[in-house]
Amino acid sequence: MAVELVQDDMELTPGCEAALNEIFERYDKDEDGALNYEELQAFATFTNGEPFSENDLEDIRTNLECTNDGKLLREGFMQMYSLQTNAGDEDETWKDLKMHGYNAELKLSKKTDPETSVEAPAESKEQQTQPSD
Repeated sequence: MAVELVQDDMELTPGCEAALNEIFERYDKDEDGALNYEELQAFATFTNGEPFSENDLEDIRTNLECTNDGKLLREGFMQMYSLQTNAGDEDETWKDLKMHGYNAELKLSKKTDPETSVEAPAESKEQQTQPSD
């Protein structure tokens, strides 16, 4: 059974927030606390298989916390998932979390690299696999 994503007060659980913060940081390549156009499109493409449409981007800029120049702030990223989850689309939120390597307990079981779309180990491995003879 999966852990809860939202609390009784409709706020995201601390575990869900922690997972979403980690995902946000993967895409915030310039580490400015906001996702610019390229970073946001990289997130959308990895998560959904295609970039956001211009209408989607306009909805994001209009309805979520963004900078004056249209970058999605961390708070807006959390809003996006809070709205999606509280609107009854928890399955979509779980799909996104799993795509980014989280399991049903919101533990990072495999970290994905959005630049290569390749799964990487969740934690660095000290031992190397030995080739078989």
